Amino acid sequence: MADVRHPIHILGGGPAGLATAWYAQQHQVPFELFEAAPRVGGNCTTLNHQQFLFDSGAHRLHDKDLETTQMAQALLGDELEHIQVPSQIFREGKYIDFPLSPFNLLRYLGLGQFVAAGWQMVRNKLAQSATPENFQELAVSAYGKRIADLFLLHYTEKLWGKPADELSVEVAGKRLKGLNLKTFLLEVLRGTRQKTEHLDGAFYYPKYGIGSLFEAMQKQFDPAQVHLSEAITGIEHRDQRILGIATSQGRAIDVAQLVSSLPLGLLLQLLRPAPPEEVLQLARSIRFRNIVLVGFFLDKPSVNPNGSMYFPSSEFPFTRVYEPRNRSTAMAPEGKTSLIAEIPCQSDDLWWTQDASHTIQSIQNRLVAAGFFQPSEVIDAITHPITHAYPVLEKGYARKVQPLMQYLDQFENLHLTGRNGLFAYTHIHDHMQNGRQLVQKLLAGK
Repeated sequence: MADVRHPIHILGGGPAGLATAWYAQQHQVPFELFEAAPRVGGNCTTLNHQQFLFDSGAHRLHDKDLETTQMAQALLGDELEHIQVPSQIFREGKYIDFPLSPFNLLRYLGLGQFVAAGWQMVRNKLAQSATPENFQELAVSAYGKRIADLFLLHYTEKLWGKPADELSVEVAGKRLKGLNLKTFLLEVLRGTRQKTEHLDGAFYYPKYGIGSLFEAMQKQFDPAQVHLSEAITGIEHRDQRILGIATSQGRAIDVAQLVSSLPLGLLLQLLRPAPPEEVLQLARSIRFRNIVLVGFFLDKPSVNPNGSMYFPSSEFPFTRVYEPRNRSTAMAPEGKTSLIAEIPCQSDDLWWTQDASHTIQSIQNRLVAAGFFQPSEVIDAITHPITHAYPVLEKGYARKVQPLMQYLDQFENLHLTGRNGLFAYTHIHDHMQNGRQLVQKLLAGK
């Protein structure tokens, strides 16, 4: 059995690190958690600007794991609300349901183009071509070239910063669904509400933003177990074991079991002695995508009913805009609302490096031209940068990641978790499941 008499040391206070801490506590396993930021949540926090609340991304809690849902309900009670809000694609001044809807596509394309696009999709299905090797092949095989070009390929290239034929099929997640006979019949027989439920338009959401869930988890811990504003500066190892960690507070701490949700490349760079140079070079070659949030706080009661709006066209540098009050009215003062735009970028891109005022003005001009609000309705606007928002799943990325994982596997008391730690496109319920399984693994001594 693994030695759980000593604390598990957990690196990172985002959803994955907190999940490990949560299940450790449930099993009376001592732990200490270290987070570089002054608050928990990682990239899943809720920010407050002049009484406007907004999340660091359009986060939501899908009811995909019963134990996770029950935990959130127990922690938040009536403040965890079951939400049904639509998402739509905005293109050429028109709105199209997302995930793609047959009826909506018919209205957007017109009968002739709709029939042609439908025939492309049917022909691709009948052809039973080989397994797609990249996202472009997957999207075209699922929807046909016309629909893929309009709604999927350019959007995905903006989001991940790579051509669609250079991206893994795994970047699709579970989004490439909806345009099929089952959905068509659901729309015809039961209406758009049933379609929305079928296509994940329904989810759980905390009244005061996604960050309140993770803050509620933190409140269940002894404050001495959670070390905020304390980054990890080094990880000592010898003889295939992690021996200790060094922190930005000048502390050197012995460890028995180490759980890391840190970005995979950062973890490798922190190891002392350093890994072989070929391992470090490989670690530097994997990429993460940053996000710049641009928030507009508006003197108007509503923009539209959508929770999220997606922008596939290259004329918009942002991929998604969301209106927080459509998830919870507590996210904005009465009679007011906000819009948050997400701009994916790299650390050397202009959107990441330029002055915030230029970014705000540029995005405002586009949203005003699209009819979302008027300049006179803007109370205030800000930007908020987020690093390591997504691991970039390029085609063949596993060939880079696998050797890194093999190198780290030699350390018998090191355990990885989380989107950035595992270099996987995962979500909140996945992090909770991983934390549960990881603690069970430690208890079993595996």
